[in-house]
Amino acid sequence: MMDAFGIEAPAVLNNYALNLEGMLDSAVAWGNQAANTIQGYAQFSVNEHQENLAYNEILTNPDVLSDYTLKFFGPEGPYPVYENEQQLETPGYRTQPVAYEQGQFPAPPSAAAAQQPENFWGSFKDMMDRDPQNAWRVINQAQPQVLANKLFVME
Repeated sequence: MMDAFGIEAPAVLNNYALNLEGMLDSAVAWGNQAANTIQGYAQFSVNEHQENLAYNEILTNPDVLSDYTLKFFGPEGPYPVYENEQQLETPGYRTQPVAYEQGQFPAPPSAAAAQQPENFWGSFKDMMDRDPQNAWRVINQAQPQVLANKLFVME
């Protein structure tokens, strides 16, 4: 064999065998990982189907829905309902008031004082010259008669 393939033939064959074994090991590991992933998806699918059946049972069977609702709003449920003063003292019912936090909000902008018609169009022209994108605010503060007079003059 050494005469036919050379002196490095055993090393080349050994390297080939090691690469082949590594590729086979990685293929087996990939197959095991894929099998585990598929089993996980299958288990998830079964769990979702069972949950769907449970929801369907709750929503279609009035007795089960009634029992679920009574437990949900009962003393051990997340939202107990107080029917009388005695139940407020019963253990299991929350009696502390819920504290709602309100954030700090800026004060709403105050409206500018109404202007006389002659001053209104002057201030509108100034606003259009200085800040045209906010000129609509001046129009919003105008009295309806001011705009009606302007439209009448324009016709």
